[in-house]
Amino acid sequence: MKARDIMIKDVPTISRKSSLKEAVLLLKKNYGDKSFLNSAPGLVVVNDWGELAGVLMPLTIMQALLEAAETTEPSQREDAGYFDLLCGAIKDKLVEDIMEREPISVTEDALLVDIAGLFVQHRFQRIPVVREKKVVGIIYRTPLLFAMTNCLFK
Repeated sequence: MKARDIMIKDVPTISRKSSLKEAVLLLKKNYGDKSFLNSAPGLVVVNDWGELAGVLMPLTIMQALLEAAETTEPSQREDAGYFDLLCGAIKDKLVEDIMEREPISVTEDALLVDIAGLFVQHRFQRIPVVREKKVVGIIYRTPLLFAMTNCLFK
């Protein structure tokens, strides 16, 4: 089996020039979407030509918030408006300011066993599938596991 056999073609993407607010709204919209088989939310970032430019994960956004937290006083952490303060510090950032810029991707012809190796080696939640640099699908690790272990249920 190959990537094309199990990839999901409905890929949640976002422009690298989008705001973090737009990114979080899209993450909220896609979270728990049955078509993504309860996968961990994340977004594939594309450039103006629809080519893979990066990935944006919830942890990446949390990291930006934690970096903003480093500039605050410890006494502020218990304030009711603390997260308003942190959000204010990152609200003008664009997706391209914090995204992972060198994402690993596979082609439609990649073998499932090789893709599984990437998941295990890098602890990814998702891997974009590209054709001539354009995103054409995504593979999540749970559907990959199910495809690889389908023979257990015969």
